[in-house]
Amino acid sequence: MNNKYRQQWETLGGEDPYWAVLSEPDKKGDKWDKAEFFQTGADDIEGLLLRLDQLGLHPEFGFALDYGCGVGRLSRALAGSFERVIGVDISETMLSEARAINAGYDNLQFSRNDGASLKNVASESVDFVYSNLVLQHSPRYIQRLLIGEFCRVLRPGGVLVFQTASHQDKTTIGGLLHFLTGNLMTKLAARIRYGKSSIMEMHTIGIKEVIKILKKTGVEVLEAEKCDAAGSAFISYTYYAVKLGQE
Repeated sequence: MNNKYRQQWETLGGEDPYWAVLSEPDKKGDKWDKAEFFQTGADDIEGLLLRLDQLGLHPEFGFALDYGCGVGRLSRALAGSFERVIGVDISETMLSEARAINAGYDNLQFSRNDGASLKNVASESVDFVYSNLVLQHSPRYIQRLLIGEFCRVLRPGGVLVFQTASHQDKTTIGGLLHFLTGNLMTKLAARIRYGKSSIMEMHTIGIKEVIKILKKTGVEVLEAEKCDAAGSAFISYTYYAVKLGQE
């Protein structure tokens, strides 16, 4: 991936990693209580597993991969249900904090990737792949590559869940400005509100294109659920999918 994007996350991870993962306005400046922070991850994964059950998706609880893990908010929660979890991230500063704060979890490990691939993960080796609040910060061409990689590493019968922004909601001021100017106004607003080191670019990839990529790689989408994870300026979806075939 372009060094610009890696450097953005190295800076965020070095200066305020918990806020960078979960950007509540009142938590800026290292104000997250760590127990509260990780409890949000536990709550999210509890809700996720319940939703999977409702959709009839039942992954093997062997090997799970959390893409864009940051400091391990969701990785730690997944480690409570899966035999082995790997958290993957582009930022070494994020991963350094993740390893330190999660040192007591023997079934949890962290690995840096290049931001565009999972080349250190074997094909058809993972039972469950999850990514939330991550892909939307990468350019569309990178999202295409990563979605393809999620599908590659997933076992036949394995479950894939990920979220990203589909398109701008042009009925909102923020969505219209992003449609017209891209990340120019997003960066300016972030600089004014949080400082110049708090830049998180936003990128979209259309729902039709996402489903096409998944189908091409033998992954069936069971549900594309609209959500507000990308903020009010974007129409966002969480995709619930399963890799076809049997081991």
